Amino acid sequence: MAIRPLSFGIRFKDNRTGSGGRTIRVNAHESDPKRYVLEVLKDGRSKRREHASLSWALRDFASAWRNRLN
Repeated sequence: MAIRPLSFGIRFKDNRTGSGGRTIRVNAHESDPKRYVLEVLKDGRSKRREHASLSWALRDFASAWRNRLN
């Protein structure tokens, strides 16, 4: 069984007319591969949040993606 953490990354991009575009990414942390980073890019601004596990990063990702509708 592998000891290394899972290498994982996702990116969703929304370019609807009038929204200015939004990109949401989840990637492994650069210095600690057991942690994950969620990055939300909207209208040229970036918000970055770190999570201790992939499950929390995915929950935050789903929440951020649903928030694009509001």
